Amino acid sequence: MDQSRYKQVETHRGFTYSYYFSPPATGKPVLFFAHGFPLNSSLWRKQVAFFEPLGYGLLVPDLLGYGATDKPTDPKLYVGSGHAHDIADILDAEGLEQVIAIGHDWGSRAVSRLISHHPQRVSACALLAVGYGPPVLPNMDTVTRSPEITQTIGYDVFAYIRFFIQPDAAAIIEEHIDSFINLMFPDSPQLWKDYLCVEGGARAWIESNKTAGLPSYMTLEDKEFIKKSLLSGGLSGPLCWYKVIPDKANAEDDASISPTASDFNQPLLFIAFTKDNVALPVFGDSAHKKYAKGPVTRKEISGDHWAVESHTSEVNDILLQWVEGL
Repeated sequence: MDQSRYKQVETHRGFTYSYYFSPPATGKPVLFFAHGFPLNSSLWRKQVAFFEPLGYGLLVPDLLGYGATDKPTDPKLYVGSGHAHDIADILDAEGLEQVIAIGHDWGSRAVSRLISHHPQRVSACALLAVGYGPPVLPNMDTVTRSPEITQTIGYDVFAYIRFFIQPDAAAIIEEHIDSFINLMFPDSPQLWKDYLCVEGGARAWIESNKTAGLPSYMTLEDKEFIKKSLLSGGLSGPLCWYKVIPDKANAEDDASISPTASDFNQPLLFIAFTKDNVALPVFGDSAHKKYAKGPVTRKEISGDHWAVESHTSEVNDILLQWVEGL
């Protein structure tokens, strides 16, 4: 991505955000792309390369904790309304009334909260791998509900979160960064089921410096870029996206969203990745059945969590066809 197109803005919360911006051609909408863990805005570089020549406007931030954006380490600052208000401030800085919001992984949560708190700013939304995130109820997060989820799914799908929220997680990951990258970007989807979804599995893999082959979509140069970007800012900020989950501040923040605002009417595209052993399509399907009141388009790609990288052409073609049909 062309570094000269990155800009910075200070939000009302006092955080400086870095974001890639390319203005739209006449008559074209702006696509807002929100990344997840552990990548920054570079996740969307292949979408930028595809949509920019077609005249679409592009707004691609490093979300809080990542890249050249500020990296506070207090989890309470990562509540959903905070992300939503920060994004709205970026839209204001560019004079954008509305965007088509596209999210992957934790980026889907950011898009979900933007819809909850500033629905007028989102004309339509596309969620990849991770579906719409409804407001959490007190004591009903993915950490405390693990036994219930395990019984339903058949394995401890969110076991890794219990490691990510530990006080020593950031230091351990930074010390064993190569092992962490190999685990987060597996050469086989089964690796996640064997280690991320087993109690203590993620910690054991990383602390033991286990490694595996790189996935087909990742070069050594790609891995070094990820490694450098993570170590330059540290993991304390990115892990706050997880640490806020069991924090009562999260439930209190979501409690400010009315039942009516929990539903959304914007057109939704959900791209399910059928080989993702953590962000299971059923999670998104269940949420959309309950909360999506507008038209829903559902597509599947036979890839794991990183099908954005491994199945780029499929992802781009689906997004383009959907956007053109709005």
